[in-house]
Amino acid sequence: MDTKRMYDYGFGTAWKTVHVEKREGYYTSVTDFHEHDFYEINLILSGNVKILLKDSFEMGGENKVVLTSPNTPHYILCQSDTLYSRLYVLFTDEFIANCFPEWKQLAHVFGQSGNILTINKEETIFLQRLIEQIKAEKDLFGQRLLIYYLLLRLNTYAGTTAEKQEMPSYIFDALMYLEKHYHENIDFSLLVKKLCVGRTKLMTEFKLHTGTTLGEYLCKCRLKNAVQYLLQNQTIEFTAEKCGFSDSSSLIRAFKRVYGTTPHRYVKNLF
Repeated sequence: MDTKRMYDYGFGTAWKTVHVEKREGYYTSVTDFHEHDFYEINLILSGNVKILLKDSFEMGGENKVVLTSPNTPHYILCQSDTLYSRLYVLFTDEFIANCFPEWKQLAHVFGQSGNILTINKEETIFLQRLIEQIKAEKDLFGQRLLIYYLLLRLNTYAGTTAEKQEMPSYIFDALMYLEKHYHENIDFSLLVKKLCVGRTKLMTEFKLHTGTTLGEYLCKCRLKNAVQYLLQNQTIEFTAEKCGFSDSSSLIRAFKRVYGTTPHRYVKNLF
């Protein structure tokens, strides 16, 4: 299953052009390194976060804007000791690409592997109000104009990105391997050899950068894809087999351990 399809329509809310949402809590709603086929602008209002891109990472909190273009892997983790609050804007290439001649120039603000902008408190407040206007606007052309203005504002900060810290390539390779082979019986010893890195080093660095172990991350990848099968009304047995679980009981136990509920109740609560 193509993992990026999970995010095509937001988190259970259908949209075809632009979608704006606010989320806050003491954990992130996205549990892994992921990508999708639309643009995303994240305005971080509060939190103690770590932002992972393809080749770098950055620590931070409020007054950050994270931008990703289609098919750009990214992952935002948050520490549970601080309230994590963010506003995000999602829109498709078709929604805006042919509307403004300057689009190609403005699109550079998203960067080749994603972009992280550091702004001041006043600009955060201004952007928050602007994004709320986008959400309230019912006219599509009005939404396009507001997003265009938002991108113009962000473009003025394009040269103020903080110095990103390089993430070891084998961490990204491990993440992508687990995303692609989640349904298989993965031997971490073979993975270590494939990545040409020591087992202890991989385990330690993976935990440092992602906040979780290889095994825990693999389980989350499997559960993410299991949700998609269950949304298609597949049986627990079929889903377990397709997602790399030894049997249906293992799948149910994993759901209870990670989400605190059964697969059926979890899927039901999505609507």
